[in-house]
This record gives sequence, structure tokens and C-alpha cells, in this order.
Amino acid sequence: MKPRYLSGIMLLAAGIALTACSDDDDNYSVSTMPIVTEISTGDAIVTAVSAEISNGIVKDLSAANSGSYEVGVVYSMTSDPTEDGMRAVGSYRNDTVSTTITGLSTGITYYYATYVCLQERVYKYGEVKQFTATQATATTGEASDVSYTKANLAADFAGLDGMATVEKGIKVGLSDDVAKLMDGLDYQVGAVGNLLPGTTYYYMPFAKVGNGYVVGEVRSFTTKKQEMEYVDLGLSVLWARYNIGAEQEQEIGTLFGYGDRTGVQYSKDLNEYPSQDIADTELDITNDIEIDGSSPMLSAMPTLQQVKELIAKTTKKVETLDGVKGIRFTAANGNSIFLPYTGYRNGKEIIDDGKGFYWTGTASPVNTDYANTLTFDDNGIVKNGNSLRSYGLALRTVRPYAELKPTETGKLAIGDLEGNGNIRIEIYNEYGATKGNSVIDPGAVKFNQNMVVTFKLAGLNDNYKDGAAKNNIAGLKYAAASWDPSHWSSLDGDRYDANVTGDGIYTVWMETGGTSADGAVVFCVDIKNLAAELIDPSKVTAELVSIKLDADVAQAANQDIVEFNNKDGNGVDGRIEIYNEYGNSGSAANGFYNSSLNFTGSQIINFTISGIDGNLKDDASKSYRTELNYADQDWDPSYWGGSAFGRAMVTGDGTYEVFATLNDECSGAVVWTIDLYDLWKDLLDPSKVSVTINSITTPCKN
Repeated sequence: MKPRYLSGIMLLAAGIALTACSDDDDNYSVSTMPIVTEISTGDAIVTAVSAEISNGIVKDLSAANSGSYEVGVVYSMTSDPTEDGMRAVGSYRNDTVSTTITGLSTGITYYYATYVCLQERVYKYGEVKQFTATQATATTGEASDVSYTKANLAADFAGLDGMATVEKGIKVGLSDDVAKLMDGLDYQVGAVGNLLPGTTYYYMPFAKVGNGYVVGEVRSFTTKKQEMEYVDLGLSVLWARYNIGAEQEQEIGTLFGYGDRTGVQYSKDLNEYPSQDIADTELDITNDIEIDGSSPMLSAMPTLQQVKELIAKTTKKVETLDGVKGIRFTAANGNSIFLPYTGYRNGKEIIDDGKGFYWTGTASPVNTDYANTLTFDDNGIVKNGNSLRSYGLALRTVRPYAELKPTETGKLAIGDLEGNGNIRIEIYNEYGATKGNSVIDPGAVKFNQNMVVTFKLAGLNDNYKDGAAKNNIAGLKYAAASWDPSHWSSLDGDRYDANVTGDGIYTVWMETGGTSADGAVVFCVDIKNLAAELIDPSKVTAELVSIKLDADVAQAANQDIVEFNNKDGNGVDGRIEIYNEYGNSGSAANGFYNSSLNFTGSQIINFTISGIDGNLKDDASKSYRTELNYADQDWDPSYWGGSAFGRAMVTGDGTYEVFATLNDECSGAVVWTIDLYDLWKDLLDPSKVSVTINSITTPCKN
């Protein structure tokens, strides 16, 4: 008896179960369990005499006995193989049908379809496709110029001349299984991009003729691990400079489904994507992406609240960068990030609608089909929105500030711990009282560039002996677990030290010189001769305000308003005016530093002065004491010199550095100058003197 054909509608809606019978048996029974809800024909990988169809789909036979069905491919040289085609029985696993067809004739076009046969009599077919058996070959070349997100992939093809509708390219994916790789990314031979850092990719060349594929050997390459650059916008978190899968600001990068950690998940089935909040959880997209290098702080998807903060506390402007349109987000501190317009992906289709869509890791509380996004339209209107979780969107990550948080389980050891007249604040010491009882985990001390320690002192005021100098140098004593790098302040008052003048907040710091620090064996702050100058050293208390790792210590300077003039018109002293509300710089840039300058503790000014050499009177001293003066916008705290700490002696043209300690939080500036005593009167022509501010360093930026 000829096989009976039942409609896909019947199979899809109700399902059919059949009793075991011969071809003559017409007895059927109806089942309420769906059988075969979907069937589709896979693509063919062909040679001159064979074809491999490994990605046909049949859903859902999970409830059926394996002896009650047959799957495979039906094929013929006519356009409808379902009528009289030959059957090649395949294998079935996880809804996927894999079938090999052999004995083909070179150059012949074949038509084929995936099939399922239920109880030897009921057939259902996928769509009909075609391939041509061919002697064409694809040869896999080397991967070269592999970077964080890009690679150049080579391939050679032969035997394709004269074939119509030939498409050539490279399949790229995360598996070396050919069937899975066929569902991977399609690229042109040559440069490929939008890859993920620190990821092993597999690739093979292909030539497509109709629905048939000629493929080459599967080979692999691994992208470099990327250390993402982060930008301090003065917000609760740092924001990445680039999108994930990008190496420049203007690159869109990889488009991800919500919770897709691979970048190659194209399913439109929402059940395959998480429906809960995923930022900074095990489901966070960033978990398997190598972008943090040796940073102790890890990247994460932004939350909805962090996106709202970005929108609320920055200015937004449409900008075109190297021909790419995007939005520039600029913070009050002058720093900015550029987010390009991205469009979105639906399945494998890229929709370029002239808008920008970026994931947050926050699910929609209204409709679980959606998750929240950062969105901007073609007019530059920026807002938080939402998107279907299956859509592919760009991702701009965030990272916490690198700061080591003191715990409440241990305590600081404070006092003249070494009996040398110094006060030591022992944070951790393998050889001291804090071993096993520290306020920090010494293994968590990890940094690559610098460490900045800010602490608060009390119990000094009204506790000094008569005649005490009340100028005590504080410095950091630190050694990594391997003793390299280390910093052993000589307490002579260099740029890394602080000048303790009483109760207040102070900052000491160090730089690594390029050697990464991992762990701590000694971690203390010493204050020179303070115990010897106090009536009762036991009254001193200390509190850790912050321990910042790899801090951004640079402060922008407005060189355009810097000038050299005469201090207060006294005809004696020279003055470098960095900013002065009551001087020319105040008129030129009123309030320039009020929003951007915010720090605690020390400030360090590096400057170059010229026009002194050959411009001094015969009786000039040729040695000029400097003094850094500063008052924040509220006039408190302020510093008006009076200490040898941080002074430089200017002896002629050259580069010099001055610094001062402010023992509280500073915001903005009203007066900010460097005085050079007696220089003005010694100059033949003061107008020849010029000054360049090379850098302003504030180790503890707030």
C-alpha cells in the first residue's frame, strides 16, 4: 500500500498515534499528545559523490518510542523528491536529523527534503531544497593579524568556474563540530570582526551552490585578551570606552541577546533567554569575556539605575566620529564616552533603523518578554527603554572603582610600634599585631599602576608638646606578597608623602613603576616623629577613609589662562597664576575649576619655566623659594605656604615640582598660585618669562 500523507496541520495540532500494522492495516487511533510540531530541511555539505545533511530539524519526538518512527532524507533528480525519491535513513538526537547520502553522480543536481515516518506509514516532510554534486574544493588557510576582536582568515577555492549563484565565505563559530559551525557567523574571506576577546573560534571556508555547501577543514584561532579602558565620569561606576567586541569608540561591536554570553545565539525563542535581572550575576553577559586583564575589579552589565544616572548626570550631543554617528556623553569633570548608533539584530538579520540600543542587566518589571535598555533615536533623544530579550543589542560595560573596602572584623594597630618616636598606622603586617586581625584581606591588594591611601587622624590638636613643629611627614610603607613592587617612604617629604599638621584627612600613595602588585606582606603608614612631639600618643586615633587601586590621579589644566605676574603688585615676588578669581585668569575663565576639581589630601604641580636664564640682574640671588597657595571655592580648606614641605628652589630655566597637603576635602578653586619669592625684582624684563603647567596630580580624586 502506498504511504499515506497526513497534513502538517493535523500533526501539529493534535498529533497522531498509530497501532503497529502492515501496509494493509487502516486502523488508526487518535492521541492527545502532539507529535512532530516542526520539521525543516537542513543544508547539504557536498562532494563529487556524497552529501551530508546534518542540521535537519524534527520536533518533537521526545515522547515517542524510538521504534515507532524513522527519520532521514528523501532525494531525487526531479523537483519533488517526496513523490518518488529515494530514502537515506538518518540518525536523530536532540531534535536534529543527521543523514549521509552516498553514490551520487558528479555534476548532477539533486532535490531533497528531511522526512519523518511514523509507524511505517505516516510521512511528513520539510521544505524541498537542492544541491549539486561537485568536485569543487575549499581549502582552509591560516589565521593572521589576530587581535582582541578581529582576525584575517584565508581560504582558497577550486572547481567553481561555470557554476551559477556561487556564494563564498568563511563560517566562524565556537564549536569544531561541522554541523554547529554551519550555523555560525558568515564572513567574507579576509578580515572578520565583532569577535569576543580571549575566545577560541573555529572556522572553515565554504562555497554555496544552491543549498549545497563545499567546505574546507575546520581550524581555530584564539583572540587576544583585552584590558578594557574605563572612563571616570564622576558617577557611581566607571564606564567602558568601547563596546564589547570593539577596539575603537566608533565600532558597534558584538550584538548579544539578553544573557547570551557567546555572541552567536540567534534563537528567537524567548525561553532560551533569562527573564530575571542578570547584571553582576552568573548570567551576566560579561562572565566569559576576557576584558579585565589583571584588574581586581570586574566588568559587568550596567543596571537600569546606572543607565539612568548616566543620562541624568551627563550632557548629550549627537556627533559623527570617523564617519560614524553616535552620542557623546560628557560629564561635569570633562571626561566623556562616545556610543555609536547600533541598530539591532533579529535572529541573524541586522536591522539598521538609525537608532541606538544597548542592554542593561535589568529585566522589565512590567513584561518579562522584555529587558531594559539604553536607547537613543535618530534625533539624539536619549532615554531608558526596553527590548525583546531575543533581540541582539550592543553592550557597554561598567566597572566599580578600584577601591579596597576595609572590613569590620579586624582593627588597625596605632602607636609608636617600633619605639622610634614615629606613629605607625599598621593596616597589615606579616610580622606585626595585624597578622590574622587586619581590617583588610591582604590577598585582595592587587594593582598595576598605583595605590592611594586616605586616612583620618584625630587626637592631635591640643596634644602637642610646647615647641612641637606640627609638621610631620607621613609616608607609605608597602611590600607586595613577593616583596616586589614595594614602597618604603624615607619620610623626607617627596610627592608621595603628606604633611600632617593636626587632626584631619590625609593621603599618601605610591606608584608601581610597571610591576603589578599582588597581595601584601607589609602595609603601613608611618608619621615621622609624631609620637615624640605628642603629650600622650595613646590618644591618637586613625580611620581608613579609602584605599584606591589604580586611581586616575591626573587633573586637567587650562593652560590658556596660566600667566606669570607680580605677586600683589609688590614689585618683589613673581607669581604663577594657575587660576585666580580676582586676577586675569578669573576674568578669562570664571569658575573653570569649580566643577572639575575635587580631591582630598595632596596636590602636585609640575611646571616648566623659561625666560630666567640671561634675564637676571648682576646682583640676583639666582635661587628662588617657591610656595604653592590654594583655596577651594568655599575658602576652606586652604593652604598659604609656611612649610618646607613641597617646596622647590628655582635656580633658572627648567622643570620643577611643588606640592601641598590639604587636610580635608577640596572642591573647586578660588585662588591657586605658585609664588616665587624675590624673582620679580631680580628680572631685567619679566615679560620674557613664560610658564607651562605640565601636570596637576591629585592622588585622591573624589
